[in-house]
Parts: sequence; structure tokens; C-alpha cells
Amino acid sequence: MKKGNFILDDQLLGISHSLFNGNNGLENQEFLLFISSTEDLELKAVNFKSSQYFKTFLKDPEDRLSFFEHIIHPEDFSLFSHLVLSSASLKPEEENMIRIRVRSPFGYWKKFEFQVRLFAGFEGEEPHVLMLGRTYESKRNGSKKGTAENIETEKNLQESLSKYRVLVNSLYEGYSIIEMIFDLENNPIDYLFVEINPAFQRHVRLADPLGKTMKEFSHDHEKFWFDTYGKVVLTGEAVRFESFAKDLHTYFDVYAFPIGNKQSRKVAILCSDITERKEAEKQLKQANEELENKVQLRTAQLKENHDLLQMVFNSVSQGIFLLQPLFGENYDIIDFTYVRVNKKVTRYYKVNQMVGKSFLKLNPQATQTGAFEIFKQTMLTGESRDFEVCFERNGRSNWFKISTRRQKGLLVNSLENITRRKLRAQNLKENIRFKKQLIQTSPDIIMIFNLYDEKVRYMNRDFTSDPGMTTDRIEGMDLLDIIPLIHPQDRQKAFEFHEKLMKASDKDIVEIEFRLRGKEKTWNYYNARGKVFQRNKNGKVYEYIVMLRNVQEQKLTQQALINAEKLSIKGEVARTLAHELRNPLASIGMSADILEKRLQNTTAENLENYVNIIKRSATTLNKLVTDLLTSSNYSPAVLEKCCLAQITNKALEMAQDRIYLTGIKVIKKYKKHYYINADEEKLRIALLNIIVNASEAMIPNEGILSISIKKSKGFFLLSITDNGCGMEKEQLDRLFESFYTQKPEGMGIGLSSVKSILEEHGATVEVKSRPNEGTTFILAFPVYEEFQGN
Repeated sequence: MKKGNFILDDQLLGISHSLFNGNNGLENQEFLLFISSTEDLELKAVNFKSSQYFKTFLKDPEDRLSFFEHIIHPEDFSLFSHLVLSSASLKPEEENMIRIRVRSPFGYWKKFEFQVRLFAGFEGEEPHVLMLGRTYESKRNGSKKGTAENIETEKNLQESLSKYRVLVNSLYEGYSIIEMIFDLENNPIDYLFVEINPAFQRHVRLADPLGKTMKEFSHDHEKFWFDTYGKVVLTGEAVRFESFAKDLHTYFDVYAFPIGNKQSRKVAILCSDITERKEAEKQLKQANEELENKVQLRTAQLKENHDLLQMVFNSVSQGIFLLQPLFGENYDIIDFTYVRVNKKVTRYYKVNQMVGKSFLKLNPQATQTGAFEIFKQTMLTGESRDFEVCFERNGRSNWFKISTRRQKGLLVNSLENITRRKLRAQNLKENIRFKKQLIQTSPDIIMIFNLYDEKVRYMNRDFTSDPGMTTDRIEGMDLLDIIPLIHPQDRQKAFEFHEKLMKASDKDIVEIEFRLRGKEKTWNYYNARGKVFQRNKNGKVYEYIVMLRNVQEQKLTQQALINAEKLSIKGEVARTLAHELRNPLASIGMSADILEKRLQNTTAENLENYVNIIKRSATTLNKLVTDLLTSSNYSPAVLEKCCLAQITNKALEMAQDRIYLTGIKVIKKYKKHYYINADEEKLRIALLNIIVNASEAMIPNEGILSISIKKSKGFFLLSITDNGCGMEKEQLDRLFESFYTQKPEGMGIGLSSVKSILEEHGATVEVKSRPNEGTTFILAFPVYEEFQGN
């Protein structure tokens, strides 16, 4: 911006037709301008003073709806909002007046007087209002008496203003000062008339424009005027131009220059109505063109050496031909004649002598293809054109690229046959169509992820018929919205998959397996293979392609084989264990019955508890034996919404006899509900197994069993801690192996079954232990989700 382009405010003080009492000077004219909706008070545009006053509240676009709540005193806001919302019923010539307190940039409240009227400068049916406010205090403060020095200064200033007023008012040209109005995206949308001289209204013919915006007079005022004056404001450079204002039906000669400080957004304008001169010039130009055409009709052909020019024509690789226009009675172009052609053109037309022949007769398709109209417009306007056209000749389509220029009353044209290029483009298009068909018929789901927009750019087909998993739903979806479709335990794997692709080379293929949401609240396993698809100019990945294949059936088959092998082993163990347990269980039961009868006549009351424990244990063991004998009939876990705390309490109830006999103290650190997806019976057995193992590991009457539940990142963590003997690292490493045990009488299948049950629940288990200090089992269960499934 050039330093000398701005005229300071104190040079232009005191113009008689001023919006804000010119004797105060433009730099003291503090006023605010807002344009907002009458439906919801959403802010649409402001003037410079408002943008400086309230720039803190204009940074975030989301603040536009609540803008006035931030800047208007709370006691005045209700009155203000009512006035603005009711202004939708105002007539165009009506306006409301209101005095309210507005927050200053320094935090104190300042009283402003606002004029409120309808504004029709925005497209659409929604009404808007324009609010123009001046400080109310300035009117009262202006009457204060000053010192003798100030009075003398004011007197000198008024003399200067009077001289300048006489000068400006005597100008023949229309003079005005406008302030540009920008919307909140810094686009110029309107301007406010701040000062004018008497000649301005005579030239522009606007009724009482002072204090109004241009769009209040003409909603159809061309964008050119706002952009031009906006550029003067932003660049600080003056402009001089002539232009036609369609809505005012007037040609103007305009000189616009910035005024005030560099950011005041004010423009001074000198303008004159030159419509009569322009009409005269237009008529003169038309007369000259008619005269030129008549002269050209009688002028001999070009005097250049015909042979030399023809040799130049014939040496170029493109076809070149010159056309001369033929005019009708109304001086409209009705045809062209060939003035000069080269061999390229004659070989295509197969006509030896083309000079002097009609263009339309040799090219009967020219009108239909639009070529004749392009030649005609180029001849009339002088605007050069490049275009492509297709001609049918001898049953074949021939494509040509034509460039046409007006030169000294003739059209100079170049012709290039681009038929082969068009055919190659068509072949490429067919090749692309073939690739699209290949993608659409692929058994895999193909997705393209765009990292600039952070959206799914392409998806070839639906995952399932579920409305949430279709192409229409997922294509265009934000990447973060994809996360809930992935199983909670696999989301970290998905993030790692993304990170690997960001670091991959163009040849690398990254592969993972994870679960996605399926139909009817289920999760399906998918195999994903990803590859870099696009890089930016800096070599960074901004698109990658992922091919997904549903491997749920394979997973089920693999799981069935594993379960069959487990069942085979468990079945043998169950049958052996059950038959071995039958005899001692019968003996325990019979002995308990006899002992009970003999103790009936004794006074040993405490022994009755132990007898009851023996009988309950025998009954429980007998039921377990029966279950073991039928355990080969494996059934998968049926997961439903269950409370983890309630299942844990039931497992403790089942172990109460063991806890009582060993004198263990139980500490529970949970109270509320913790909902997970679980098969209650199977999970209760798994937890009972861990609790029983913990009771066996502790010294009788000294053991403390601590159980807690807490939430962490989408999981409920169940911790079971004992102060027993603990385990060595070797024992921890082999803890969940089948048939591994440190118990002399154990078979090593308990914790192996526990791990299988937890896997069916999608849960993980972590064991921490130290010899002679104790052991902690930490079980992590995914928090219940509505679409959680098997």
C-alpha cells in the first residue's frame, strides 16, 4: 500500500451534507453499524468501527448467533431483541429508534442511539435489519465550554471548514464519502453514504441518500461497484474508471480514492454522469464500423506478395484460412468467404480452388455445430476464441480444434485435426469404465480414505443391508465417526493400522484383522489390506485404499475346530474324573447321614454346622459330576446385558462355605451397577474358580480377599486380590496351560477353562503375583454397547 494515497481526515472536515455533523471531523465520528437477521439475531455484516470494537467476539463463527448477548448490557438486551425481532413488520420508509448501553473495548458500558430499519441487501426470504448507532454521550459532551486556547482553535477550524465547504459545494462533479460494509468473511457487500455535496444527488439521482446504504436504494446494484470500492479500501490505491450502472441506467466517470486512516474503510468519490457522451460515442463507433465495412467491401485484396504469403501458409503444420465477412441489408453478418487458405485446408476439403467460395456452402454443418455463430461473434466483438467442433464427413466423425482472431477486418483461423487425440481420450474413458466395473464386481469391499478432508471418499458396495452400514451412510462419513463401528477391543489395532499406512512406501501392503459391526447386534471379522493411494507434492500420504474381506465364516470354522479339540480333551477328563468321584461322594454322603443321626442326642451344637457343610458340599459335587458327564455337549456362550457386580456376588455366595471354613475376610469395593455383555452362568463359574484358587492360596484365618470394580477407557476392570503364597515367574507363564498345575491333587483344567470363558466374553485377563506376598487377577470386560454381540 502506497503511503501517500490516503487523504487524512482533517483535510476533509466540515462538508455541509454530512451524516455526523462535519465540524467534529471524521476521526471523531464514532458510529457502529450492524446487519442481522430478524428471526434469530444472527450477525451478518459490520462496519470497520464495529469490527475493531468487538473483534474478540467475531473470531469464532459460532458466536454470530449470541453476538449481541456479549456486547449489549443485560438490562437493555430484552428491549433490544424485542425491537429488532419486531422490525420485520416495518415498512421500507419506516425506522425505529432505541438507546442502549454497549460494551466498549475496555470493558465499560457506553450509551449509543441506534436507528433500526429493514435491509434487503441479502438474497433469500429471511428479513434483515440494519442498525446504525452513534454515541449518545457525544451530543451532551459537545456543549461543554473549553479553554480560551480551545475556543481560538475551534474558531480557526470553523473558518477553514467554511472555506472548504464553499469549495466542495461549488464542485460540478458529484462528491461523496462512503464507508464500505463487509460481511463476516471480509467480502464487500454494501456501502454507507457518509457525506455528499449538492451535485452528487444531481448526478446520481438518489433521493436523500445520506445515512443510507446503496442496497437500500437498489437491491440489484452490480457486484462490480462493491468489489471496486472494496479494493480501494484494502489496497489503498486510487482508481479512475468509466462504467455503466444498469440499475441506475447511467454511465459514470468515477475517481475513487481512500480517505481517513489506512483502516477506516472510507472511500471518497468524484463522479459525473456521462451517459449522453457515451451514447454519442456508441453512435459514432457504430457509424465508423458501418463505414469501415463499406470501405472493406470496396477495398482490393491484400497487397502482400501472394506467392510469399502462400508459401508461409503452406509451410506450417496446421491448417490456416482467412475469412472475409458478408453483410446483409441490416449490416448483420450472413456468411463468410474464403480469402486465403493453405494446403492443409485444401487437402481436407479436396477442393482445389477455395478462395472466394462461401463458407456456409462448404460447411453446411457450421450453423448446427455453432462454428458459424462463434466466427460471427468474434468478428463483431473482436474477442478471440478457441473451440473444438465435430464434423461428419464420409460417414466418419472428425474433430477439429479451431482458433479464430479478428485482424484488420478479416478472421484469421488455424485448424488442427484432433480426431486421434479424441479417440485416445475415448479409449481412456472406456478403460476407466472397465476399472470401475471391475471394482464394483469385486467380492471385497473397497474404500478410499481422504486425510485432507478426513472423510471416506469412496466405497464400492454396502457392508450389510443394515442402514448404518450402507454406501450411502458411510461414503462421505468423517473418519472419527468410523471408530464406533469397530469392536472396542480392536480400535487400538485400527489406529496402529492407520499409523503404519502413513509411514508405508508405495509398494508396502499393510494387513490386519479386526471386527466390524454386523446385522442384528453382531460383530463380524474382516481381513483388511491397505496400500498408499495418493501422495501430495511433499510426498506425504493424503489418501490410502483399503480392501476388506469378510472372514467371519472362516473364523467360525476355525473356532469350531478348536472347540471340538477342546471338547474331546475335556470329555475324556470329565468322564474319568466323574467316575472316580462317584464312589467317594457316595461315602461322604452316607457318612454325613450317619454322623447326623448320632449327633442328635449330643450337646455338641457347633458340630451341626460342619455336618451341614459336608452335606451341601456333597450335593454340589454330585451336581458337578453330573454336569461333567454331559460336558461333551458343548454350547456356545449366549451374551446378554448383565451386571458384573451381581455376577461377582453370586460367585461369592457359591464359595461361602469355603470362605467360612478357612476363616477368610472378604473386602468388596463396588456398589453400583456395571453392565457388560455376558453369559451369567458361565462367567459365574469362571469367577468362582478364581475365588476358590485364591482361598486355597491363603493361610486359614489370616487370609484377606479384596474384590474391586472400576471403569477405564470403555472397560470395566474386575480385580481379585489375595495375600496368599503368590507365584514364581515360571508359574505365571504357564498359568493358563491345560493340565498344568502345582497342586498335588489337581488336574490343571480350572484356569484353562477360565481363560476360554473369558475369551468368549471378549474379555482379557492380566495376573500380577509375587512369592509370599499374594496374587491379583485383573479381568477387563468391554462396557455394554447397544450393538455389542457375539
